[in-house]
Amino acid sequence: APSGHGRHIIFVLDESGSMGGSWSGVVVAYNQYIAKRRQSQSESDLVSVVQFDCSARITVQSVPLSSAPNNLSYSGGGTCFHPAASAACQLARGTPSTHVPAVVFMSDGAANDAAAAAHEFSLLNSHIHRSSRNHLDIHVIGFGGGCNQAQLQQIASASQSGKVHSSANTADLASVFVDIASTQNVSLLLESEISKRITEAVSDKLSLEYFGS
Repeated sequence: APSGHGRHIIFVLDESGSMGGSWSGVVVAYNQYIAKRRQSQSESDLVSVVQFDCSARITVQSVPLSSAPNNLSYSGGGTCFHPAASAACQLARGTPSTHVPAVVFMSDGAANDAAAAAHEFSLLNSHIHRSSRNHLDIHVIGFGGGCNQAQLQQIASASQSGKVHSSANTADLASVFVDIASTQNVSLLLESEISKRITEAVSDKLSLEYFGS
């Protein structure tokens, strides 16, 4: 089991020129994710955001869920995946030991450096697996009809826990984000329920041994 129950969620969001008309919807989807996590009392989560076109910029860096900004400015440019993957991995490696990093990577296009981006995430996955025996939780979301599914699959395949989702529009994107927010919580609930039951079983056994002899 992971060493902590908090999640460090790292959004990697495509803000290239073609996303211009949809950006406000992307921000709404991001806010719905935050709202869903707050609703499920995941206040200990940390949030980071990497926005990318041809370059990448970290616009939110490891802030508590309650302080996550509700607006993300838009840039617009070409599409490169590797600088964004590199920034996301840097943030993930800086995750405190009380938290587990998870990546949500969203793009509407294709890039010439998908293999390099996948390699970056695969190095991160090895690093996480060595220290925790877990695989990196990475959700790769194709937005609209112009994305390259093979490239997105390549990025998701960097981890055994990688998943590819598709979204036709911003309403779809919001529901994928909310689903991701919910599923993470389910696994954490299961995790805490299992550890609670183990603790109870151990204390029952100890009291039996103590009082039963």
